[in-house]
Formats: sequence, structure tokens, C-alpha cells
Amino acid sequence: EDFGKAARFADNDYFANAVCLNERGKIQARAIGEHLSRINLPIGHVVSSVSCRARQTAELAFGGYNTLNRVLVHVGPYLENRSDRLQNLIAFYTELPIFDGKNTVVSSHNSVIECEMFENCSTANLRLEQGGFYIISRRENKLYLEHEFHNFNQFNRIFYVR
Repeated sequence: EDFGKAARFADNDYFANAVCLNERGKIQARAIGEHLSRINLPIGHVVSSVSCRARQTAELAFGGYNTLNRVLVHVGPYLENRSDRLQNLIAFYTELPIFDGKNTVVSSHNSVIECEMFENCSTANLRLEQGGFYIISRRENKLYLEHEFHNFNQFNRIFYVR
């Protein structure tokens, strides 16, 4: 998608305070980035929702993004039925670039992962807290849910033993 100068991003508009990261969110995103850098997590392609929060998170936590995609916007702003949305998301995830030895990162919202997308999902309600994330894999154009970190602290604490 082309998001040239004509794009209307919230951070340049009057409702930035409603949809962009607040100071706490910026601190959390920077902390995530510092931790990922410390553990040398190899980052490949980064794609973000066009939303202000997702773009800012990608910039602060992952050093930026390679592409933006509207399919990653949460449910609500667009007129679409659930089946079409699910098929669009599956197509999006199965076409994401993956580089050997690197992690492809998606910075977006809760409603862009659905159990029905995966060959192995048994949880009816997938929903993360702030900073939470899923690890998914792709084999033979099928998606697999490998792990859920409900919030970033669940992931972070693995690396810090008292």
C-alpha cells in the first residue's frame, strides 16, 4: 500500500492524544526495544498497522518498520464481515516475508489474530494485554500458534533469574 504524503496519520492531527502512545506507552515500547537488543533477538522484516500506536511501537521497540498494512487495523473502522476479514488476515500472514535466522515482527492490535487462523489452536478467545505477543510459525502455507505471552513481563522474566 502507498502511504505517501497525502496519508492522514493521527500523530499529525487533532486526535493524536486519543490514539497515539502516551508517555507510559512510549516508555514501555522503549523498554521492550532495549530488552530485545540486550538478548540479541534477530529482527528481520517489520510490518505495522497504520495506526499511530502500532507505528510508534514499531519505531521505539524495533527501530522502525519496513511496511504498513491496513489489514492490521483493529476491528471497527471498516465495513467487513468476519469471514472476509479472517481470509484477508490468513492471506496476509501466509505471504509475510521470512528471512533465515530472523524474526518477522507484526506491530498491531488484538483483533488481528484469531484462533481459526491456525491449524493447532484450541483457545477460543485470544486476547493480549499491553506488550503481549504471539509467536506463530508457517509451514506449507499453514499457520501454527506456537506460544502466547499474555503480556511482555511473561516473556521478560524468562531472562532474569534472582
